[in-house]
Amino acid sequence: MRKIRQHVNPLGEHFMHVRARPVERPPTLAQDCRVEVELGCADAEFSFQLAAENPRSLVAGLEIREACLARNRVRAQELGLENLRFAYTNLNVDLDRVFAPASVDRFHLLFPDPWFKKSHHKRRVIEPALVEVIAAQLRAGGELHVASDVFEVALEIMEVVEADPRLTNMLEPWSFWRGNPFVAESRREATTLARGQRVWRMRYALV
Repeated sequence: MRKIRQHVNPLGEHFMHVRARPVERPPTLAQDCRVEVELGCADAEFSFQLAAENPRSLVAGLEIREACLARNRVRAQELGLENLRFAYTNLNVDLDRVFAPASVDRFHLLFPDPWFKKSHHKRRVIEPALVEVIAAQLRAGGELHVASDVFEVALEIMEVVEADPRLTNMLEPWSFWRGNPFVAESRREATTLARGQRVWRMRYALV
């Protein structure tokens, strides 16, 4: 099986062209069904578990690496998960094309690439423009769920998100959520916890 690159530069010329398309709702789901979206889903273990546990919800995995998308679509078909969809998206370029305003119940951003080198910090996914798109696409009372195993990255994300007045920390400002409140767990989270390391989790609601 061909190995998929673990990281790609989202600022590379190939990825800067706007080409994402709207995620279509399967005809088997109600028009007002819940919509859960994993941003940068990679192998999408979290999305697969979430879709299996919530067959009446639309679960969408967005990813920039098309090889990941191809494999995930094959796996979803093999598992018969008709409520699970995968779509190409460069989050900082064309997420605004993927969902209509006020149509998503929850976004999940799980363990984004830390890009440790200072010269690579500009590649980190969370920035004010992305938070604006996320807030615009969330339904009233919708949620942004973020998790990282790198404290520096978690703090940077927290700083950017809490600067947006439309999103409020579901505990209190500058607070991390303890434990996993969801029925799904990403592969990265399982590995992190198995090593005895902490997951830095944030939950924000649209006010």
